[in-house]
Amino acid sequence: MNKVLKRTLTGLILLTILMGFILLTGLWDGKGQPFFDALLIIVMAYSTYEMITCVRAGGYFVTVIPLCVAIAALYPMITFFGYTGFFVTLGVAFVLIFCFFIFDSRVTLKDMLMSSFVLIYPIAPIGLALVMTSLYGMIPLLVAAAAAMLSDAIAYYAGSAIGGKKIFPKISPKKTYAGSIIGLIGGAGGAMIVYALFEVLPLPVNDSVTFETLLPQTYILFYCLCGTAIAVVSEIGDLFASRIKRELGIKDFSHALGSHGGLLDRMDSIIFAIIFMAIVMAFLV
Repeated sequence: MNKVLKRTLTGLILLTILMGFILLTGLWDGKGQPFFDALLIIVMAYSTYEMITCVRAGGYFVTVIPLCVAIAALYPMITFFGYTGFFVTLGVAFVLIFCFFIFDSRVTLKDMLMSSFVLIYPIAPIGLALVMTSLYGMIPLLVAAAAAMLSDAIAYYAGSAIGGKKIFPKISPKKTYAGSIIGLIGGAGGAMIVYALFEVLPLPVNDSVTFETLLPQTYILFYCLCGTAIAVVSEIGDLFASRIKRELGIKDFSHALGSHGGLLDRMDSIIFAIIFMAIVMAFLV
């Protein structure tokens, strides 16, 4: 089977599963949200496992206990205390990492910094996704995810079809200027698809906050500009993950998703999009 076709079919299957969890959030007056949040926690845990495995293969000793504490505590802390719970949980996890460095002679300074890095990437950004679903519902997170995913997909297909000059061949040899520029259209298109599906139709979703309500005069322009900005941010996230893999001497974080690599390989662009959207929402709401 052609590699591009196989990658496309796998992506469609994953997208179908994801849509099922998204639609659950709109059932029972929004009480279906915990099903999607549970999916986020699973993604967080497995992505962290992938990162720990790769980092250990690179010769670093990661202190797992503080990371497990953070993963277990984030959801209840965010549910009851919002952003405060998010930052308190991360703060406690950092203190535990420092304590392991102080009292365990096996933990070197590089090990401590690497453990802190795993807490920052990927645990903290996916934790931010939980904050957004708790405070704002699904629409802001869906804009971040859809814009990043469609931008990434269109950039991949356009780059494969058009070719041309590479952006950073030493970091990501397949990324081209043509694909990245066309990917901007994908970012705006991804955001507008969220608007069409969940504000115009609307499909059932937890939409406790919508941009049509927040920005009644300029919401369509906001969707387009926000999607375009996310396309740029997600490209940086993709390059960041590629640089990590180059430093660790690996091609993918795992092979859990076949030709798509691991969960973290699919989340790399979305992670930066989540951070961007969390900042936007902090100013808007």
